[in-house]
Amino acid sequence: MSTEKKTESNRRNAQKSTGPKSDAGKAIVSQNARTHGLLCRSLIVEGESQEEFSELLCLLADDFQPVGLVEHALVERVAIALWRQRRLVRAESAEVSINQQRFGSQQTQEVGRVLNLGHDVYHRIQAPEDGPEETDIVFLEDQRRLWKSLVDENVADTDDPFAHVPEKLQKEILQAYGVEAAKMVSVVKKKFGSWAGMFEAYVEHYEMLIQQQRIRKVSRLVMQSQSLPSKTDLLARYQTALDNDLYKALKALREAQAWRQAKARITAAPVLPDDDDTGE
Repeated sequence: MSTEKKTESNRRNAQKSTGPKSDAGKAIVSQNARTHGLLCRSLIVEGESQEEFSELLCLLADDFQPVGLVEHALVERVAIALWRQRRLVRAESAEVSINQQRFGSQQTQEVGRVLNLGHDVYHRIQAPEDGPEETDIVFLEDQRRLWKSLVDENVADTDDPFAHVPEKLQKEILQAYGVEAAKMVSVVKKKFGSWAGMFEAYVEHYEMLIQQQRIRKVSRLVMQSQSLPSKTDLLARYQTALDNDLYKALKALREAQAWRQAKARITAAPVLPDDDDTGE
C-alpha cells in the first residue's frame, strides 16, 4: 500500500474511534495526558485560561518544530515552566497589592514620624485613595505665602483692603465668589466678619492643604515601601526551581532534536562500495 493510501486509511479509522462514551471510561482516559505529561488539564487552575495555555503551546511548537512524542513532551515542559513563571509573577503582584492595602497603625505612625506630627494628627491618617494627581505643594506654599503677606502687612487695617490685594488674587477672589469688586465688602462681612478674618482664614486653609498633601505624599511612599512580597524567600526559591525546570527542558529538547537530526543524516547517508570490491 502506498504511503498516501495508508495515511488516508488511518485517517478514516481514526474517525471511527471517538473514545469512551461512559463517565467511568472518560475518567480513566482523562488520566492519559497526565501519565504522558501531554496537555495536562490539572495544570490550569481557577482564574487561568486553557485557551491561553494552548496558544502558548502552539507558539512554542511553531518555534521548535518537535517531531515525535518525546520532543512534543519536552516542548510542553517548556510551556509548563513558562506558564508557572507567569503564575508566579501574578502571585507576586497580588502579594504586593495585599501588602500595600494593609495600611494600619504601623504605617500611620511611620508617616507621623517622617513628618514630625503629633498623635492628635497622625492617628487620623488614612491610606491615600486613588484619584487625581496630587496638588503641587509648591503652588500651595506660594498661595499661603501670598495670603500671609496680607496679614503681615496689616492690609486689613487700610481704608480699602481689597484695593491692596494683588491684581491676580483679586480676580481669583471675584471669580470664586461670583461678585463684583463693589460687593466684596458685604461678602467678607457675611462670611468672615472682617478683612482680617478673611486673610487669616485663607492662611489657615492653605496650611491645612499643604499638610494634607504632605501626609498624602508620605503615605504613598510608605505604602509603596511595602512593594516587596512578604513571602520573598519562598517566591525566590520557587523562581529558581522554575528557571531550572525551563533550562533543563530546553537542554533536553535541543539534545533530542540534535540526536534525531544526526540519526536522520546517518540513515540518509549512501552506502559506498569497498575499495577492494571490483565486482569480479
